[in-house]
Amino acid sequence: MILSDQTIREQIAAGRIVIDPYDDALVQPSSIDVRISHLFRVFRNHTAGVIDVKSDMTGLTELVEMPKDGSEPFMLHPGEFVLGSTLERVGVPDDL
Repeated sequence: MILSDQTIREQIAAGRIVIDPYDDALVQPSSIDVRISHLFRVFRNHTAGVIDVKSDMTGLTELVEMPKDGSEPFMLHPGEFVLGSTLERVGVPDDL
């Protein structure tokens, strides 16, 4: 479902869409921008030939914390798999 910016704002005002912290400037014509945080989870899949999700995966990922002020770039290398977290927490009901 695609919502207009007006509908997005109405749903936020009604409490059906929850964004914390909320900044109205992040609402776009049919989306809400989210900002990447300083925390990244980098997968080190070269450490294991086979990944068995039933076994202990300690050492398979590494938490990388970048400076909060953005003074250093995060380098994403070709073929690397990384998860990043957002500054915002988002809640959307199932019917949207």
